[in-house]
Amino acid sequence: MLAKSEATALLADLSHLWRLTYGQAVGDPLADLAKCKKFFDPLTRGQSLRERLAELPSTPTALRRGLSRLGPPTVIDGGDDALLVGVEGRLLIEILEAEITVDDDFIVISPSSVTDAEHKALAVYRSWCVARLTQVIDLRSGRGKEVMQAISVGVVLALLVNRSDGPEKAVVQPDPDSPESELISSAVFSGAERFAKVITGSDGRSTSEQRLRGGYGVSEARRRLAPKLAVAKRGGDVLVYIPAVHRAEVVDFIARDLARRPGLTEDKLAVAFDQLAIAFRAKSGNLAHQSMNFERPADTMDLRASLLSSFTQSRKKGEGRSGSTVGA
Repeated sequence: MLAKSEATALLADLSHLWRLTYGQAVGDPLADLAKCKKFFDPLTRGQSLRERLAELPSTPTALRRGLSRLGPPTVIDGGDDALLVGVEGRLLIEILEAEITVDDDFIVISPSSVTDAEHKALAVYRSWCVARLTQVIDLRSGRGKEVMQAISVGVVLALLVNRSDGPEKAVVQPDPDSPESELISSAVFSGAERFAKVITGSDGRSTSEQRLRGGYGVSEARRRLAPKLAVAKRGGDVLVYIPAVHRAEVVDFIARDLARRPGLTEDKLAVAFDQLAIAFRAKSGNLAHQSMNFERPADTMDLRASLLSSFTQSRKKGEGRSGSTVGA
């Protein structure tokens, strides 16, 4: 129980600390709770958190005295004479704002109000804790906010064109400093780059990223497709392939993801695939010299037909088109 004057002073102090912590006055409750991620998101990098804490202003002595009755988790000592307030503090502000409107000299915060606030705090923290898991699941299932980068799609298709569906037919990426490294990477990325340019209309990434070992194209594809895109080590080499058992699933995933691009038509996709095949064959000698060229024109035509058919079916179903962000 608090005297109304005490509750009013506490509300003023918490609101003051909120402004010091976030640089803005108390506003919409949901929007304010989202602001708390700045300090309380479990996915925030330690370096970022240290920098943000260092930017906090010192808490005035009078304000620190007024909030002395409160401790963690409502008010946190951030070090260097700086206090900060988070989820629990913002929920207490909401309770006090509602209670001081009551025409009474004393304020009693009911157990039900406390329980409701605790449930809200738990829901907020739970959503932050599972955010990374949800993001990974969405990426792997093709429901992520962003479509797969076109260059990564091209890399996957180039591997499928080459029929790299097992360790014995993998594209082997040797040490990046070896003379064969650039030749092998260019055989895959020449087709991938041509595909991406048709799809997006823009030039590709830097040469340093056009490599199978540590390059962006493969890394992005693995984020979406692992373990359907295998990257295995053998001695000092890295084997890149799509296991035969996952081939149809990967084609379907790629087609569904491409169908999320609103400006992409079946005709344009067909042109992009054809350009990929032409560019790949122009550089396939680089793979042949290393006994890694396994492409067969008949199988490439079957792959093309499967991709276009799955794309058309996904577009008819409208799978994943809403809310997606189109990248390069």
